[in-house]
Amino acid sequence: MSDRLYDLPQLTTLPSWADPELLANASMLGLVILALAAYLILRFLRRIVVKVALIALVVLVGFGLWDQRLELRSCADDCSCTLFGQSVQIPLDKNPRCGAG
Repeated sequence: MSDRLYDLPQLTTLPSWADPELLANASMLGLVILALAAYLILRFLRRIVVKVALIALVVLVGFGLWDQRLELRSCADDCSCTLFGQSVQIPLDKNPRCGAG
């Protein structure tokens, strides 16, 4: 699978407070919300085709979030963090070398 499979074009700049650690934690929260959505879909939807399609969508988004979360955990070392193609600022306390550019 390509490393850039989930990258989107640079649409906007993320705020400076959105550092890699915060975004990794937010991704985990997103995964929990997706699991809850999957439970609700399985519990309340009756049509099997719609149920399967929505579960497939939830699983696909979940894999995307998980992949990006893993990438955010290690990207501060090389000073090039992105979240779905959007650049993420690395705070100087996480890697002081990133500010010397």
